[in-house]
Parts: sequence; C-alpha cells; structure tokens
Amino acid sequence: MNSIITYLLLYIQYLHKQLFWCLLFIAKYIPLKQWAFDDAHSPKYQKFKTDKLPIIKRFVMQDWQFLTEYYLLRYGKPLKPVKTHKGKVRNVPDDTVCPVCGAPHQYIYDNNGGKGQFKCKVCQKTFITGEQVTSPLVLKCPYCSHALVAKKDRKHFTVHKCVNNKCSYYISNVRKLPKDLKQSQRYKYKLRYIYREFSVDFFAMDLDSLPKNASSLEFRSKSAHIMGLCLSYHVNLGLSLRKTSMALKDIHCIDISHTMVANYAHTAATLIKPFVDNYKYSNLSTMIADETYIKVRGIKGYIWFIMDAV
Repeated sequence: MNSIITYLLLYIQYLHKQLFWCLLFIAKYIPLKQWAFDDAHSPKYQKFKTDKLPIIKRFVMQDWQFLTEYYLLRYGKPLKPVKTHKGKVRNVPDDTVCPVCGAPHQYIYDNNGGKGQFKCKVCQKTFITGEQVTSPLVLKCPYCSHALVAKKDRKHFTVHKCVNNKCSYYISNVRKLPKDLKQSQRYKYKLRYIYREFSVDFFAMDLDSLPKNASSLEFRSKSAHIMGLCLSYHVNLGLSLRKTSMALKDIHCIDISHTMVANYAHTAATLIKPFVDNYKYSNLSTMIADETYIKVRGIKGYIWFIMDAV
C-alpha cells in the first residue's frame, strides 16, 4: 500500500514538472500579444459588431413654480432670481423662456457671453435661443450617457452617433488602432458608438394578405424575443422544427410547439420578401457574390448573395 502511494506521489510530481515546462515553452516561444489583434478584437472588424441599445429617456415637461416650491421645502429658503454683477450688461432678452420648465428670464443665465446659449437656474437645462424641446424621446450613449446626435437621414432609418470625445467606447476603440496609422485614415474604422433608428414599421402588416399558417406579430403569450430565438435556431443553425422546439425548451425553458415555430418562419418570410424583391440596387463597378443552396422539402433551391465589393 505504501509503495502505491509513493508511486502516485512521484507521478504527480512528474506531471507537475511537465506542466511547468509546457507553460515555460508557451511563455517563451508563443507571442501572447498577437492574440489581442485576432479576428475577434481587430479594429478592422469593429464595424461588423452590433452595439448595445441606447439609453432611452422620455421627455417630461417640468413646472418651474413646482420646482421652486420644492426648493423652498427642501432647503428652507426661496430660489432667488439671477443677479447681474455691477458694471455688466444682462444679455438675456425679456421674452426668453426655458424650454423644459417654462421659467421666465429672471431665472436664466447668459451661459456663453452673449453668444446665444443660456442656462436655467431652476432645472439646470442648457439651451440655445429659440430652442423648443418637444422631442418625445432622447437617445443617450450607453457608455457615457451623452446625448446622441442625428448625423445621417436615410430612406428607412436615421443614424445617431455619440460625438463625445471622452466616451469610454470611443477611447477604447482608438487604443486598438495600429500605432503607425495616420490621422487621415481613421475614417476607415468604426470608432464611435452608432445607433440606427428605423422609421419603417416592421410590425404593420395587412392580416388579409398573410399566407396560410402565418401568424400576426401582435404577441400575446409570447414575445418578439422568443420569435428571434426561433428564427436563430431554425434558420441560422438549420435545426428542424421539432429540434428547434426542443432546444428552446431544454436551453431557455420556453415551451413552444413546432407548429408555432413554423408559423413564425412563414411570417418572417412574408415580412422580409417585399424588402428583398423591391430593393433598389445602384449600378456599381465591382460586385462580389457567393452561392449556396437550401433544401426545401427535399428539393435544392440555390441562393446567391451579391453585394458591393467596397
């Protein structure tokens, strides 16, 4: 018995020594720095990654009189109007009103020396002359909470971008750039947070035009997230209807029938088909294409993916 224990201890020490030499070999001859610039982390592939959803804040009109009363209740003293220093001219017109809380000009600062920017003392809102805050939603960057700026207005969506130079997302992507990259070549990389706000109502469908077995997108017991999972397993991974139903139950604890998965697939196909058939392709000089096939009821149907080379 003692000889077996001695043998096992010696064998464990031998394996420990082999692991030590393997780690030493890896640290000495395999450059670990190159792993930071593989396909998953390279800045070249940043534009193909999906960003987080933005922070959505709804605009709520405030009442300056209610805010001043709250100030009095909390601090025990009234909120005094803005005082002008001796010898300085007050550059706030009498008709200036805060677009957020409606405070009159007595409670508004001249924020940039008469250049048209003001700041409300009641709600701390910074605004420009004549600005009207009527937007029902405000989109903010999920990394720095800076308000997004609408940069491009396309046919079906609007591109919003975070222009804050101190954003952690922007700083992190700048650090990933090659050190020898020129400043004029930065536009080739996606550095800032971008969000596309689609103006197309994907869920507005004519129920009379739906094919048989297709379902409405007005979800009751399920949700759009569950429909996305069904399509991911069934279309992207190529699982059958029953295997998709089984995967949702085993992995996500979602009890859904294979018939419902088929209905979701029919509905998604009906929804996407008009965009594919009526897409206006421009006359481009260089195109690239890839061919594949998909089996439908045992019959091969060929598909071509064609796009602009640039």
